[in-house]
Amino acid sequence: MSLASTIVGLPGLEIEKVDHGSGIQVWARPQTRPPCIYCGQSSLRVKASYLRSIKHTRMGNRVMTLHLRVPKYHCVPC
Repeated sequence: MSLASTIVGLPGLEIEKVDHGSGIQVWARPQTRPPCIYCGQSSLRVKASYLRSIKHTRMGNRVMTLHLRVPKYHCVPC
């Protein structure tokens, strides 16, 4: 487990990149695909993905911004 993942503190995220500039920028994405919330099948396909940016926490005087690449899923059986 990397230092960035312990700082972020959200289980199930895979840290892709960390940039230490004026602030701390962390890029992450989910590790696994969840099952369908309606039928419970695990045969989901990714329709698209989009980027969400969240000001997560402060480390000293620097703000940590978390950039999440969030997929939109489509259930094939449903």
